[in-house]
Amino acid sequence: MATAPEKPKQPAAPAKGAAAPVAAPAKAGGVASITNKVKGFFLGSREVIGVDVGSHSIKVAYFKTEGGITSLKTWGVLPLDLNPEASPEQKKQQAVNLLRAFLIQKGVQVKEAATSISGNSVIVRYVKFPKLNKDELWATLATEAEPFIPFDIKDVQLGFHILGDLMEEGQKKMETVLVAAKKDAVQGRVEVLEAAGLKPTIIDVDSFALETVFEKLKGPKDEGAATLYLNIGHTVTNLSIIESGVTRVVRDVFISGISFTKAIMKALQLDIAKAEEAKKKHGLIIDAEEKEKALQEGNREALGVSQAISGVVRDLVAEVHRSVDFYLSQGPERSIGRIQLAGGSARMRNLAKHLTGELKVPVDVMNPCAFLKTPTDVPTELQPALGVVVGLALRSNKDWV
Repeated sequence: MATAPEKPKQPAAPAKGAAAPVAAPAKAGGVASITNKVKGFFLGSREVIGVDVGSHSIKVAYFKTEGGITSLKTWGVLPLDLNPEASPEQKKQQAVNLLRAFLIQKGVQVKEAATSISGNSVIVRYVKFPKLNKDELWATLATEAEPFIPFDIKDVQLGFHILGDLMEEGQKKMETVLVAAKKDAVQGRVEVLEAAGLKPTIIDVDSFALETVFEKLKGPKDEGAATLYLNIGHTVTNLSIIESGVTRVVRDVFISGISFTKAIMKALQLDIAKAEEAKKKHGLIIDAEEKEKALQEGNREALGVSQAISGVVRDLVAEVHRSVDFYLSQGPERSIGRIQLAGGSARMRNLAKHLTGELKVPVDVMNPCAFLKTPTDVPTELQPALGVVVGLALRSNKDWV
């Protein structure tokens, strides 16, 4: 999808589908722009390495296509220190050190990188603009976008992707995805990558990176009803609904992995490390037989963990219902065919099964590398955590042209 903002001082480039004089964004929502400094190396390699900088870990992925066969050449999940006392600058430096050391250890030669942002620093809006060509919209984007953006327009980088034309009240208009990202959030990502020795060429949005994965994984069942993605990260859950290959709903929900952990900490009076361990060990108890077994064995921790998690899941289900209701209200023929879980908490015990019962839709856990014809050494429990970074690594320089 196309996006393109004002010229930033740091190099960064966006996404597929954009035609813009100073910026070129990504297929479903890249945010960034290309300066003269960056344009030179765009004539070279199209390969990029994907880098997903999260609050809990950094995920890295690099694909190589040789002889028509794509393989995962390098991947990593690099845990960040959860020390709550660390300053933002210390956390940033740790991210740089971890990433730089990983690239050296793996002997990664690719320097161009794709990364993404999400959360409070990013706004995605589906809006109808007067019918313009891309150059005209770039020229007037700040003015056209300002009514839809809750930030000072001077503090954001803007991008867009035109979905199609329509007629409304006798006027020609175009349905457009508008993306606004706070400049300091974009700058923060750029600084981490550059300090680690990389050149940021694509800055996307987490939910749109998952759309890139969807394109690789989709099958016949994805041609009808829409697919809902829940990327359950450490501090934010990216919720998106993809219809016929186009993302129609994007929301960031602040019920996430740490929400489950904090609920366990409070209920069982555990520190964060032990609560994380208990979450991974026990997960949810969802049927009477399982509950009876835990009672007979006196497994109070398992029962307590399940009860604590259940309250958080209930809140997450309510947020999913809100988004689904909004999506369904947009047209009588719309429906959700399945739900895909991604992110670090996606494999929490019995979560997918419980959500299937609550939401009355099949829920399964994503393996973003399932499209590969060659096997990978990614452990099953880590596969869904790589959803966003795989989407980023599947991008390529100039794929927005």
